[in-house]
Amino acid sequence: MEIDAHTAIELDRQEIDTLDSKIIELIQSRHRVSFRIQQRRQGEGGPRTVLAREMVVIDRYRQALGPEGTSLVTDILRLCRGPAPESAASTASDRGEPTP
Repeated sequence: MEIDAHTAIELDRQEIDTLDSKIIELIQSRHRVSFRIQQRRQGEGGPRTVLAREMVVIDRYRQALGPEGTSLVTDILRLCRGPAPESAASTASDRGEPTP
């Protein structure tokens, strides 16, 4: 049985929403790990970031995704500097508020 275009689009949108949720979770996890590395490095007197390492990461994204990958990873690296923010859901639930 074939489904109509509207139903197919809605199913695809649901899949995109699921993928977006997973991407957000992965970026939050990456942020936490990156912050741990920064803390350990600084605890030993090193810099917060290492440009050579960032260039390796940037190159990986550029090779996999082209020029847009460079823009994407630059934003990810910027986001992952400093303390990992709490998610809106956990912050709201900590205050007893309904989660979005």
